[in-house]
Amino acid sequence: MFLHNLIFSHARARPSAVAIIEADRGGNRVTYAELAGRVKDMARELSDRGFGKGDRLGILSKNSIGFVEAFFAASCAGGIAVPLNYTLPALEIIGITRHAGISILYTEKGIEEKNVSGIGKTGIAAIIYTSGTTAKPMGVMLSHKNLVSNAGSIAAYTHLKPADSMLCTLPFYYIYGLSLLLSHFFAGGTIVLDNRFMYPARVLDSIERFKTTGFAGVSSHYSILLDRTDFKKRRLASLMYFMQAGDKMPPALARELRNAFPRKKIYLMYGQTEASPRLSYLDPCLVKTKPGSVGKAVPGVRIKVVDESGRECAAGEEGEIIAHGNNIMSGYWKNRRQTKKVLRNGWLHTGDIAYKDRDGDLFLIGRKKGFIKVGGRKVNPDKVAGVILAHPDILETAVVGVPDRLTGSRIRAFVVPRKGRKIKKSDIIRLCKIDLPTYGVPSDIAIVTSIPRNALGKIDRERLVGLR
Repeated sequence: MFLHNLIFSHARARPSAVAIIEADRGGNRVTYAELAGRVKDMARELSDRGFGKGDRLGILSKNSIGFVEAFFAASCAGGIAVPLNYTLPALEIIGITRHAGISILYTEKGIEEKNVSGIGKTGIAAIIYTSGTTAKPMGVMLSHKNLVSNAGSIAAYTHLKPADSMLCTLPFYYIYGLSLLLSHFFAGGTIVLDNRFMYPARVLDSIERFKTTGFAGVSSHYSILLDRTDFKKRRLASLMYFMQAGDKMPPALARELRNAFPRKKIYLMYGQTEASPRLSYLDPCLVKTKPGSVGKAVPGVRIKVVDESGRECAAGEEGEIIAHGNNIMSGYWKNRRQTKKVLRNGWLHTGDIAYKDRDGDLFLIGRKKGFIKVGGRKVNPDKVAGVILAHPDILETAVVGVPDRLTGSRIRAFVVPRKGRKIKKSDIIRLCKIDLPTYGVPSDIAIVTSIPRNALGKIDRERLVGLR
């Protein structure tokens, strides 16, 4: 199935059903029939401009009806959509547009000040560029089959129905945000757009106003909502479930969310852009009994944990996650070397270290390349962060390695106190010494008001390393 057929099929079967609501633009809405008509019109206009099979359409826009029209029009015209991160500096956007070979750029009012003029003129449906917080962004080539199959998998395990609606604050240039759109279109549901998470209370207002059944975010979204708003006091009567992916949610945060909303489902998930993106999810009924787990493979996907020789690991044994399924990318755009490195014998080698318990549920350990070497010994920053987060007065933390002349690297922890709480650095050090080896205890603690993050809500580790 081609991506645009997701819209056209619902336009024929349920023409008056609402496809999109723009919560941050006065509640503008469009039905599936109206959206299908707009997509056809834009595809026709693209064709008239010479856009055709295999050509790349750049989309530089916040989440909007216009973004969705452009994304599906590229598919309808036989081309490839390339969503662009509008928060990047203009030179970086220009670099990506040139790398992707974009021939036409769709943008919206308010974004054109980026001044990205002067850009140069498959069965791939989209090229999604990775966030690039620790390395140069790479273009992940995702086919129609990849995206549609994964949208179907997500719709299946979340039991999406046409009556469901998702409040989406995650940008569509981020594969997690895009997957929310596609999975709801797969089911014939509604996507409610709100780009105002910098004012989180407004997002909560939108959930109530439009009676959405779902909300999705990364861990920091939930931390902010729980600590900086009246989230816990709201009934949110229409809301049936929360979704979290994009990073590893600390067990303490998952517990706080569960305690605040004991009757709502929580889907803790794991994935990668290269997997369109979903690879696994934890059944909501296990969130309490399996803290820290991201569950089992989604429908249609196989997951193994293997050692360096490729042997499948026994229960409790750590190894690299590899995955196989119709959702796995075609490769990296213009990067055969890296493609061959991660795609081997039909399996995606994720670079993520984990183990399975006796029930086959996954527990993430960290990135293969993310460990900090202190005097030749490997330290998992996620483990250090987990110990620090056990302190009841700490809201968030980030742990990084910084250069050290004697040991190669030393550990620095950035800590955000909960609202109205005060913490001592000595208390954090004392806590770490109980559960960590000496070389794993941070040598430096910085008390900060917030953790630097990119536009996706992920920790910006490069900025952290440079902070004092």
